[in-house]
Amino acid sequence: MSTQTAQERLIRRIHELYAADAQFAAARPSEAISAAIGRPGMRLAQLVTTVMEGYADRPALGQRAVQFVKDPDTGRTSAQLLPRFDTITYRELRQRAGAIASAWTNKPVRPGDRVCVLGFTSVDYTIIDVALIRLGAVAVPLQTGATLSQLRPIVAETEPSVIAASVDHLSDAVELALTGHTATRLVVFDHHPEVDDHREAVKSARSRLAQASRPVIVETLPQVLSRGKRLPAARAFISEQPDPLTLLIYTSGSTGAPKGAMYPERLVANFWHRSSGSFALDIAPSIVLSFMPMSHALGQHVLFGALGSGGTVYFAAKSDLSTLLEDLALVRPTDLNLVPRVWEMLFQAFQSELTRRSADGVDKAALEAEIMTELRQNLVGPRVLSAMTSSAPISAELRAWVESFLGMHLIESYGPTEAGAILVDGHVRRPAVSDYKLADVPDFGYFHTDRPYPRGELLVKTQNMFAGYYKRPDVTAEVYNEDGYYRTGDIFVEIAPGQFQFADRRNNVIKLSQGELSSGAQPGWYQALVDPRLSAALQAIPKCL
Repeated sequence: MSTQTAQERLIRRIHELYAADAQFAAARPSEAISAAIGRPGMRLAQLVTTVMEGYADRPALGQRAVQFVKDPDTGRTSAQLLPRFDTITYRELRQRAGAIASAWTNKPVRPGDRVCVLGFTSVDYTIIDVALIRLGAVAVPLQTGATLSQLRPIVAETEPSVIAASVDHLSDAVELALTGHTATRLVVFDHHPEVDDHREAVKSARSRLAQASRPVIVETLPQVLSRGKRLPAARAFISEQPDPLTLLIYTSGSTGAPKGAMYPERLVANFWHRSSGSFALDIAPSIVLSFMPMSHALGQHVLFGALGSGGTVYFAAKSDLSTLLEDLALVRPTDLNLVPRVWEMLFQAFQSELTRRSADGVDKAALEAEIMTELRQNLVGPRVLSAMTSSAPISAELRAWVESFLGMHLIESYGPTEAGAILVDGHVRRPAVSDYKLADVPDFGYFHTDRPYPRGELLVKTQNMFAGYYKRPDVTAEVYNEDGYYRTGDIFVEIAPGQFQFADRRNNVIKLSQGELSSGAQPGWYQALVDPRLSAALQAIPKCL
């Protein structure tokens, strides 16, 4: 029996991958760059410049390649996915973000202006985000799953100078541009001029705004880039304020008006620092698949944490997750930072293949082991070094299956948008959490005096606390108690000092597959339901095996 610890086995595995996998070896984090961006006093724009220059020739972002196909019957052209990714380097990312900054600087975007972005995470989306950092603007990612009635108050409250929208969400963006506050520009990204639907969507947007007599300029991101390249380079803006507002993450409006959690520069900079908690993982590359919405803190962390360590971020091809398993198989990630519903997708893939290959007389245990090995190799690949689940509780049964499937411990992280990660595997995350306590919830029958274990709503003080809700001081005051502790709204049982188990939720809200919110949660917060879009995703399984 091996006497190696899990840490020793992980380090050995990392060294084996460095020796055998050229892409893995080429993505190794630079100790010098990591030290440079960790210097005290480093401002966010300086941090991003250091990363972009230090890793200039490495692949930064990857998007599924497409070919344009004309339908012989209709004569219309569409984009067809290819089984590979096209990438851009850190240098190209910086150049494109710089061109957007040059095109937008001062007019239409000044430092501190808000820019709303509506779309699925992508290369173009990331370029815009990096440009906003250079401009000193405030990014306002909008939930693509939200209704217009939920999004309109956000646009009215933030008064964006620009609304950027993917072509798939352009019609909604037009309606938002017709709210009481009118942005000066509507910028369309993830747009292919070769695709008939895309050209028609832009034409329709311009027509709709013209009919409403709104002076909104509609342009595609390539047009912005082209204009910016001809202009003098915009200098990165560094505010005189030590910690200016940089990001607004709006909570769901299903239980009231949407509230914008204010993330100052310091918290956004934290996203760029990969947080592994393990020396072994600190020396390992970060090759990830991004599919979480940028309106979710986890989406920000996965994307920018990988870039901050010189890794490569690939983007899922479809926002409905119908290509997710195929994307995973192509990427072969090092980190799996997923939510329970996506772990459920992997489990359903296993179950689907098990059902397809089962027959009378077959050794079920042997078949399960065989399929699990094939799925692990062909769906997630041999590079996975860490696995984490967050955003909603995961069932014990699903957790056990994931750990068996991956052959490693599944880390469970808990933390609300307003306070960052609070618990890791049920243990209070130190030093981020400076203090905590349980508050009685008499209406639910939970008390800190309960035996054998104290129960109650978890209240915390953390180093990563948000700066309040945008323009909502009254609501901000309500989420703190009289001693300055943040009310998480979640009820826990303290089974040991500093160790908790989730018990209940005060608010009737459930986290969905990609971390977005919907009303109508049942006790237990997470429901292991089969997502309707699984059927499309599972069709890709035979191709992967």
